[in-house]
Amino acid sequence: MKKRLVSILLSALMVASLTTACGGNAETAAPAPAAETETAAEEPAAEEPAEETETETETETESEDVAADDGASEEFTLLDVSTDMIEAGVYAVSEDGTELVFSLFTEPSGTPMASLFVFPAEGEGDVICGTYSAENETDEDGISWTLLTVTDAYTDGEFEIGFGESDAGEVYIFDTQGTPYEGEYLSADDTITYMGTAAALME
Repeated sequence: MKKRLVSILLSALMVASLTTACGGNAETAAPAPAAETETAAEEPAAEEPAEETETETETETESEDVAADDGASEEFTLLDVSTDMIEAGVYAVSEDGTELVFSLFTEPSGTPMASLFVFPAEGEGDVICGTYSAENETDEDGISWTLLTVTDAYTDGEFEIGFGESDAGEVYIFDTQGTPYEGEYLSADDTITYMGTAAALME
């Protein structure tokens, strides 16, 4: 099934618009208009009015720039996650063909985040993404489990997901139902690829 997910990558990347958000929307702030250039063309010959007009224009432009920056800070989406933000990535597939992509990453503001894409064979996927608190425990088989209580950015609900690691190097992830799946670690680049592909499939 890993080959199946990778094989649909090219078609997934051709999706015109990917708007899966995590803690924000996907709208792009419009650039500030070139007000100074327009004002310069219309300014009168007198020196004093020209200075007043330029000062007002600079103030307006600064305000627009601040507004654009504020808008940009609210536009972070899962598709903005880059390889340098990735802390861990795991891919797993169940016997019935359900694919899961789990990731831990740190967004630009420095906030640790977790995400879990679940993509059933039927094609109706789901994603959880948000901040989390973590608890650790080791079971009788020597698997060290990390339980994450994630505050989902989409629903504001809380979900429990997580992963486990054995001394032998095996890795597992479990979904919101507590069902464990044996998986494999992904490189940072592969994590980004799998996340982007899963997001495209949900469009």
